[in-house]
Amino acid sequence: MASVNNSRDCLRGRNLLDSDYVSDIASEVADQQSPSFYRSIVVEQGLDFILSHFKEGFPRTMSTKTTEGRQIIVYSKEEALAGLKAANYLDCKINAYSRFVEWKGINRQPPNFIFIDLDQDRFKLIDRALDKTLDNICQKFNAVVHPTVIWSGHGYHIYLPVEAYVLEEESEFAKFGYPSRKFIQFAEQYLSDNKADPCHTKGLSFKNCMVRIPGSFNTKDGMQEEVKIIQRWNGFRPSIKPLLFRFDLYLLVSKSKEFHKKTKQKKRNNQEPKMFSTKWRKE
Repeated sequence: MASVNNSRDCLRGRNLLDSDYVSDIASEVADQQSPSFYRSIVVEQGLDFILSHFKEGFPRTMSTKTTEGRQIIVYSKEEALAGLKAANYLDCKINAYSRFVEWKGINRQPPNFIFIDLDQDRFKLIDRALDKTLDNICQKFNAVVHPTVIWSGHGYHIYLPVEAYVLEEESEFAKFGYPSRKFIQFAEQYLSDNKADPCHTKGLSFKNCMVRIPGSFNTKDGMQEEVKIIQRWNGFRPSIKPLLFRFDLYLLVSKSKEFHKKTKQKKRNNQEPKMFSTKWRKE
């Protein structure tokens, strides 16, 4: 593992845009005139790139414009590509986690993929927010971490595969409900210094960690913005261990806040005036 000597190491490649991505397909489509063929090749390579981040294979869920955002199960890459094509490559997402994440209500999925959503509407200078987040990731892991950065059409998505284990199986975390899911929620805000979209964090789970496919189109707000690779993941999976001390504190503080909230509500209920029956007046 390379330690952080220069924070700029963590930002290398941000200005490459997707020029390296386009060059990968240039030779394959040089003699093709069909835009639809070109798009199919771009999206297939985009899907291959995204799938390279995942340790688990199929089945997993995906969604498109055709499904109106609803997740459907796909059992192979070929089935996923057919669904993307049927949607004309609009609003194409695939779940970062496989379909089978639990057994009889017990989680068996390690939180091995971190998703950070930097929404353009939340920043005046979103490129600066991206730089700070990438630098922060290196500092928190104390390593040169080079995650994937995607331009979603309305902001940056950071995809970071990590080495992790099922936190429900660790005594320190088992006493908290759903610690593995809470970890990916915690990591999104912690690594972005609480700059990530809070609505995204709140809904983030193993069953709802939908990542966009490069080469497809985001139609939010009636516009068609192409999803592009800004920076490619270099294959290094940092261990989540450097984050676990702060995660433990986060869980303890969250539990304390929840306890005080319930206590305060209970006191408020006890202080409310009692309502006595007036039925006796009618007798």
